[in-house]
Amino acid sequence: MVVDTRIIEIVVALAVGSGATWFVARRSLSREFDQKLRRMSETFRKQHEAVVDKLNASHALARRELEHQRQTAPRNGAAAANDQRAAVARLEDQLKSAYSELDRLRLEVKGPAPEGSPKPHNGFADTQPFEPRKSLQR
Repeated sequence: MVVDTRIIEIVVALAVGSGATWFVARRSLSREFDQKLRRMSETFRKQHEAVVDKLNASHALARRELEHQRQTAPRNGAAAANDQRAAVARLEDQLKSAYSELDRLRLEVKGPAPEGSPKPHNGFADTQPFEPRKSLQR
């Protein structure tokens, strides 16, 4: 009987020891897990804040650029229209001077136009209506 009680005491001592060991190990692992979870959460929060700050900065820059574009678009449009008007006026002046030069050269070559012929009024070549009888008489 002494042996049986001794075995029971050893089994109970082993059970209590293993229970205590399990409790301490679980608590230690749980503490390490909690610390690791806190570190990871803090790292994630810092990364998240950094990304949010970058996005806010990009958003502010885009808003400033948009406002600048809104303010300068009418001026740019007016400047482009003025440039185009100036180019058209310059080309019209060149065209008028070219037609006047052509008229001057025509007068040198052909002499003054006869009384019955129409005078050029728009700078284009002199055209007369086609009359078949006149063309056959020539």
